[in-house]
Amino acid sequence: MNVARSPYNIEVDLTGVTGITGSKVELFIWNTGSQPASPQYTLSKLIPASNNLKMYYNISPYVREYFTFTNWANGGTEPYNNYDTDISTNFKANVVFKTYKKLTDGTYTLLSTSSELDFMDGYNYYMQGFNTISSTVFLSEGTYFYNHDSGQLNTVVTNMAGSFDVDLSASDAIRYTNLVTGAVHTVTASVSGIKTFSRVYLPNLSQGNKVEFLGGGSAVRWTGTFIPQCEPKYSPVAVDFINRFGSWSRIFFQKAKTRNIEVKADSYKVNPSVLPYAPTNEGQVREFNKNGKETIKLNTGFVNDLYGEYIQELLLSEKVMLYDPEQEDGLNAAAYTPVIPKDKSLLKQKGINDGTINYTLSFDFAYDVISNVV
Repeated sequence: MNVARSPYNIEVDLTGVTGITGSKVELFIWNTGSQPASPQYTLSKLIPASNNLKMYYNISPYVREYFTFTNWANGGTEPYNNYDTDISTNFKANVVFKTYKKLTDGTYTLLSTSSELDFMDGYNYYMQGFNTISSTVFLSEGTYFYNHDSGQLNTVVTNMAGSFDVDLSASDAIRYTNLVTGAVHTVTASVSGIKTFSRVYLPNLSQGNKVEFLGGGSAVRWTGTFIPQCEPKYSPVAVDFINRFGSWSRIFFQKAKTRNIEVKADSYKVNPSVLPYAPTNEGQVREFNKNGKETIKLNTGFVNDLYGEYIQELLLSEKVMLYDPEQEDGLNAAAYTPVIPKDKSLLKQKGINDGTINYTLSFDFAYDVISNVV
């Protein structure tokens, strides 16, 4: 799997080739079906110099045009009880590229055609090197906490642990082990492909489970642990975001939350309607273009050392959604809304240094309070 938020460079090396002036690359990009007959993009370059015949094309910005992230948990449609389900075709792009050399007469000659490449809207860290995802599970290994209230339906968004995506071969499997009873449930992939699995097997929601990815059905290659928490005092908030692999991920903020609104407006001075003026209810200053922005501050509650990395992925995400059951969207329903992380820095806490670990983050709602869409 390749990731489109980091550069993916195509090298056209014409060293030792004579009679050429440049090169071009044809990009074929699609989400569903088969490869298009015509390229979606054609890129071309002249040779840098007579003694430098290497040209590079970064295709990632063009691939990113083909991702569309709809609401992951909108209206209870999130896969809270799905296993081995195909991911949305809009989350993945298929790419084939062809390279050409340009001759002195202006014509092009085909050099190579790539195999089909899979891309998701993730990224590499610098120290990982060239663009690729080595993991077949698109969620960082570790322990995660989720909200579970036995008094609520399992279809309530804040009662869902979330899901994760896996690039499976037909012989691979996902194994769920109940954290209390030890009961095991295994799902074997029916066909190859990128599939979505619930983080918690539905009968395990109140007790939690360990999840293992079994390569070839037996070798443990990835482990995640999902632990339920019941918050008796506060109303938990679920924050969903596209993680570093290009998949949806979820973090719960279990504790106190506060809301703030910042109002801005333009103003001007007015002349009195009657001269000589007398103090009236007109005033001297009037406002216009008045609107507001809302901010919400959330607390995770006590978490483990690994949450510093999870929060980092959240802050680096370009697609973040927030579900707050106490917020109304104008239709007397809890709103699932786009937000933008406000924090630009993060102190990664460690239990050995800080004792108990709690993260406080602020989010700007990604829209004005007063609708001004035209």
